Amino acid sequence: MRAATKAAATRLASTLAPQQRRGLASGARNAREASGSSSSRGRTASLVSGAAVMATTAAWIEHSSAARTLASAAMPTARAITAEEPLKLYQYDVCPFCNKAQTFLEFHAIPHERIEVNPLTKAEIKFSSYRMVPFAMVGDTQINGSGEIIKTMLGEDKPLSASEEKWFQWVDDHLVHVLPANIYRSPGEALQAFDYITNESNFSAMQKLSIRYAGALAMFMIAKRSKKKYNLSDDPRQDLFEAVDKWAGEGLAGKRFHSGSDVPDTADLAVFGVLRSIEGNYGTWKDLSEKDLAHKDAFWTWYKSVKEQVETNRAKIGL
Repeated sequence: MRAATKAAATRLASTLAPQQRRGLASGARNAREASGSSSSRGRTASLVSGAAVMATTAAWIEHSSAARTLASAAMPTARAITAEEPLKLYQYDVCPFCNKAQTFLEFHAIPHERIEVNPLTKAEIKFSSYRMVPFAMVGDTQINGSGEIIKTMLGEDKPLSASEEKWFQWVDDHLVHVLPANIYRSPGEALQAFDYITNESNFSAMQKLSIRYAGALAMFMIAKRSKKKYNLSDDPRQDLFEAVDKWAGEGLAGKRFHSGSDVPDTADLAVFGVLRSIEGNYGTWKDLSEKDLAHKDAFWTWYKSVKEQVETNRAKIGL
């Protein structure tokens, strides 16, 4: 494992410009210091394959059996959340599951505060024994995982239809696993995916550097392994195109929204939210936008319609 980590790091570094290689080395060094590790090769491998990898990839495994709600009181509902006491959403900005939860909260105009978590130190969630994102806090009640957040906010009186549940689960079981191999397909794309961190005001310059380069290395490695783990093809773009076309052809099935009405349902919001996480993501989004999909017009009409409604409702809560 240590040899594989070192080899992957060497491959990544060899493809980068001198300035980027210096940044990678500096990022790894600063990340070691932040986590209190020594300068040994073994601890470096531990950092990359441990803290950085697990922190950054938690979003892709958060639907596992570990993602359960921790409740200290009666479960809250959306009606109980006010602007004075908003829901707190702990997240990573580019995390697909975090975007799924965000999309639902925004569409339903549920007041919430987004708290960006440092994926290396996780200082913002040191109070919690649950170490993955997203999770939400409503008063003293902690709700773990995007699916639990959404279903809790819906309440027991609004269960998903059979078709909604099918596509809601498809997002977790398939669509989200197609993304890493596309977003982090090459070293350059992996670094680009972490550009967002430079705009985070709550992190120091040193933390941003550490997160960007250690995160890029970790996710480049994860992307290569995920292709085999989830039986993806040698061309991850093709898997993405097929997934999007499947949703447009079977999920929408000629309708404006999966719901069959003039407003999106929970399945629409889940698919949109996960895909929103890659919007503007350089090569991935460009290739998807230019691909001549069988249901291209239906997909993009749907995507823009959901986005418009989400943004309209988000403005109602001042986001």
